[in-house]
Amino acid sequence: MSDSGRSSRGSSRRTNPSAGNRRAAGVRRASGASDAKKPAPGAASKGTSRTPKKDGGATRGAAAGGAAAAGAGSRSAASRHAAPARSGRGKGRGKVAATNFLNYPRAGKKGFWRWLPSFRLLAGAFALIVLLGLAGTVWLYKTTDVPEPSDFALAQSSRVYFSDGETEMGKFSDINRTPIANDEIPQTVKDAVVASEDATFYENRGISPKGILRALVNNLSGGARQGGSTITQQYVERYYTGTNTSYVGKVKEMFMAIKIDQELPKDEILSRYLNTIYFGRGAYGIEEASQAYFGKPASEMDESEAALLVAVIPGPSSYDPAVNEEKAQSLWARVIEREVNDTGVLTAEQADALEFPKTVEPKKQNSLGGTNGYLLDQVRTELINQGYTQDELNTGGFKIVSTVDKSVQDNTVQSIEDLGDRPENNRVGTMTLDPSSGAIRGMYGGEDYVTQSINDATQSRMQAGSIFKTFTLVAALQDGYSLYSTWDGNSPKSFPGWTVNNFNKVDYGTVSLSQATTNSINTAFAELNVEMGPTKTKEAAIELGLPETTPGLDDYASNVLGSASPTVREMAEAYATIASGGVYHSAYIVETMTNADGSKEYEHKDTAKRVLDEGVATNATVALQGPPSTGSAKALVDIMDGRPVAGKTGTSESFRSAWFVGFTPQLVTGVGMFQPNADGGEDPLTPWGDYSNITGGSYPTEIWGAIMSRSLEGQDFEDFPEAVRLDNQKAVASTTTTRTSTRTQAPRTKAPTTEAPTTEEPTTEEPTTEEPTTEEPTTEEPTTEEPTTEEPTTEEPAEEEPTTEKSTTPAEKPTTTKEPAEETTTESEGDDEAQGATTGQGTGKGTSKGSSSTGTGNGNGKGSGGGD
Repeated sequence: MSDSGRSSRGSSRRTNPSAGNRRAAGVRRASGASDAKKPAPGAASKGTSRTPKKDGGATRGAAAGGAAAAGAGSRSAASRHAAPARSGRGKGRGKVAATNFLNYPRAGKKGFWRWLPSFRLLAGAFALIVLLGLAGTVWLYKTTDVPEPSDFALAQSSRVYFSDGETEMGKFSDINRTPIANDEIPQTVKDAVVASEDATFYENRGISPKGILRALVNNLSGGARQGGSTITQQYVERYYTGTNTSYVGKVKEMFMAIKIDQELPKDEILSRYLNTIYFGRGAYGIEEASQAYFGKPASEMDESEAALLVAVIPGPSSYDPAVNEEKAQSLWARVIEREVNDTGVLTAEQADALEFPKTVEPKKQNSLGGTNGYLLDQVRTELINQGYTQDELNTGGFKIVSTVDKSVQDNTVQSIEDLGDRPENNRVGTMTLDPSSGAIRGMYGGEDYVTQSINDATQSRMQAGSIFKTFTLVAALQDGYSLYSTWDGNSPKSFPGWTVNNFNKVDYGTVSLSQATTNSINTAFAELNVEMGPTKTKEAAIELGLPETTPGLDDYASNVLGSASPTVREMAEAYATIASGGVYHSAYIVETMTNADGSKEYEHKDTAKRVLDEGVATNATVALQGPPSTGSAKALVDIMDGRPVAGKTGTSESFRSAWFVGFTPQLVTGVGMFQPNADGGEDPLTPWGDYSNITGGSYPTEIWGAIMSRSLEGQDFEDFPEAVRLDNQKAVASTTTTRTSTRTQAPRTKAPTTEAPTTEEPTTEEPTTEEPTTEEPTTEEPTTEEPTTEEPTTEEPAEEEPTTEKSTTPAEKPTTTKEPAEETTTESEGDDEAQGATTGQGTGKGTSKGSSSTGTGNGNGKGSGGGD
């Protein structure tokens, strides 16, 4: 090629050097002749740009040779350094080597993707978890000790203590256990329990993986919690670890079962299980169970009897034939079926020949004997309502601290014993509460729980009589009537279809609401209830704590005279609501419950809620100080040594029941007395001792005074707050200006003072802070202002479940029929209580189980209600 040609090529490279550079960087050349023929573009560019052409071909040849050598070196370097760039321009990007073993953060990634766990990290974490799990398994197995069975068996019986946590009240069950040797346990019992509880018992290693997996799936899917337990696990749970519901507890249980299975022969595990398991009726172990159910030793049981005992194991107290024979027969048949189909120890012919066995009558447990038996039963009932089973409480080894004050309880029992010999079937129930919390400080349910299991404080029902007037009092205060609103206290008093009498038809003339409360004037309260509306009395009773289903609780006008039949507990709760300033606390008896190891199992949580305006509660308390000071319970002035007391007596129609419910700022106590008959009704209380008639102002008031005076001895005399003016009094009280036009009898006329010997108003009922003159109808200005704070009807207190359902059908026969139009009764001389008979048309009736009480109510109908 001519010099001019080379010169032109060199010139073109000089004018466009990038072309040569791209080629040098992007083209890989082969070694050899081709490189010799074509100088490296980069070298040529350098030569022409930097070297003058002095010697023609020689110079160019040398330059070409040098360029070739330099090109070879530059390509080698480019091959090393340019590889990532070349791969970056391709379809995929090349992987960058990890900078650490776990490749975290991830090499070659940016942003969010850089911080995602790498495969190496996940694999490493999984391997670490497996290693830790294996190490933990080995550690748990090595550190799990198996105690002797007796160590746990001695702690099985749950014990209940008084509120000090040290004085034992009693226990739920007697521990009757008589272990027998393995060869003395009938093979029929062993076969039945294996078939029913763990068909793989002789093959498994203490646990059943299949059963555990099935239970886990069931629990996670929301089904009833299961444990997947083998017989060995049940043995561990019942006699070493206690009842476990947590997964951690189940893991511990499984390790102990595995260890026991390796240490003990299968027959030894089975015999220990059968010797200590609880079968109900206070029987622990197969020997005591055979005696309790069949009255003979275990060695004499046949296949049918063995199957029954095995059938009751899951729930001895619920599946006992004496409790639920139908369920017991069903489970007995299930055990027999499994012995045929699962283990084959019985043939179908043998199974068909078996008959359901007969059992002996269960015996009462002596551990619940005496007056404390009612306390223990109340503790057990409360915990069962919290979700615990009777068997758990019998065998769990719990320490239960109650709210019952030992001194208050002793005073309660002593107060009943001081009554001496009472008439046959005379029954008394009492309940003492702390109004600030609802804690039960004392209770009398009867003389002996073993001989009489009905609790006269919490289950027995009796007509309320005039203690029910307190609900009308509260409703009136809520509705705007003041303590100084005036009412007709003359007797008799007629309403449409209803005539009301005071005791001995005494005329009290025009009386204030406070005076009507002090003297329990039937006619005044009846007029108030008619004008206000009896529905408000019913609503007030429910607000303060009575269940809506209380027998006899209705919205007829006669409800003011106490035709409803509450329990003593319910009335104590209601009065405690007033004593606490309008805050309702449900009565409770369990403070805490701890496990055998000291860990807390249960603790009471207060469910207090305001149901009544504080001012209404205050004014009601002021009015209720009348009966214990100058009214039907004035004997308490001396008994309580002048301590301020608020409360109300009550006597139902024909003296079928007698009450006193009252309180001080510290304690509330309710006392009820009645006399049930064999027909499920109530007989009139048989008089005895110092009283010709048993009224609320007689023995019930004496009992109340004895309990409270002794229990409050040494405590400060606390005063009640004085009356207050309620915001809605003026607005609602203005309706009294039209009362005479709505009443059904002549206007009120004041009776001569000689006919109203008990109308003197106590000084506590006329506080100086309230101006009585503003209550006169002539000075009130009518207004349409609606009260906004006085009726907490939207907030209802939690209700205690009653023992019976209310029954008020017109077709039912009332307990008192063909009453005289104006029946009156007499009471002990000097007692200010008064009973009133009511007459009319139509009837309503409420009855209750356990106390044999009836209540009749009416409104434009016929019925009876007691009065004081």
